Amino acid sequence: MIHPSTIGKYRIMKRLGGGHFGEVFLAHDQALSCNKAIKLVHIDDPSEIKLKLEEAQILDKCRHKHIVHINEANIFNFGSDKLLVFDLEYLPDGSIECEMQNRWISVKEACTRISCVLSGLHFAHSNGYLHRDVKPGNVLIAGDSTKLSDFGLATASLSLVGSDKGYLAHCPPEFYETGQTTVQTDIFATGLTLFRVINNILDWRNRIDSIPKVDKLIHQGKLTHAIGYEPFVPDRLRRITQKACNPDPKKRYFSALKMKNHLDSLRFDIEWIRTNSDKWTGLFGADRYELDIFAKRQGYEVTFKRNGRRDNGRCLTEKTICAARFGAASIVATTTLK
Repeated sequence: MIHPSTIGKYRIMKRLGGGHFGEVFLAHDQALSCNKAIKLVHIDDPSEIKLKLEEAQILDKCRHKHIVHINEANIFNFGSDKLLVFDLEYLPDGSIECEMQNRWISVKEACTRISCVLSGLHFAHSNGYLHRDVKPGNVLIAGDSTKLSDFGLATASLSLVGSDKGYLAHCPPEFYETGQTTVQTDIFATGLTLFRVINNILDWRNRIDSIPKVDKLIHQGKLTHAIGYEPFVPDRLRRITQKACNPDPKKRYFSALKMKNHLDSLRFDIEWIRTNSDKWTGLFGADRYELDIFAKRQGYEVTFKRNGRRDNGRCLTEKTICAARFGAASIVATTTLK
């Protein structure tokens, strides 16, 4: 679809993303002399305007510190068509999905950011709205905070027939049985988002496409079991994630707030970052930690250091590099939480 280089007071600078429900651009607001994120939605049929404006109206009614803020919505003529322009706050750090391509996301950061998402999601649910498209690409980084974006699939009913245009890998089994979306639909999608981020899964589409009979597993709600958790993910966090992703909606968290409270109850110890396959670095307060794997004549050694001093009680010797990497990841898992 062709887009204008300028529209109204906006000078379009570059495309940020988009999908079925419009495209998002970085634009310069020439009246206020500042940058904005604007979403452009083409309208071929004027009767669609009211429906297309629903996203903007929902965002306006869901003003929350963990939901992307909408400034205004306008209608412009574009040739023979109408063009909706949603003026949104611009978050230059982008989504956590893009951020994972650039750096390692610690378990602590993942939990903190998804907790923010759940806070915004609970606010939306409390006001009668479902999001229906929670995924890493819609989790935007705002410095130390995090905001949920893209309410293009949002609905003003808590039990409306869902759309098959959503991110179907994030849909729970009951969606495929009944076509209905509920609060538990959003919780399932948030659980799967958490699963992807805590495991630092970069190639999600290729990962799921490589799984035999993946459609059946998705419809059964067994995708997380098929992929599995990385050994550095603590057991308590796995249980929270699996509860959110339970195939049975009655066994999931009954509210986003309940899931948030469980995440917030975790007490973190060392915040580990994997710098490469054979090295981890960690922080806790003023303390600095290192996990390194070295090749020896008869195997591999995993060394654990705190502030540069070796801790022999936490060092390992393994026969293979795979065993050494698993051992290092297991140390990370047992020292991430208190």
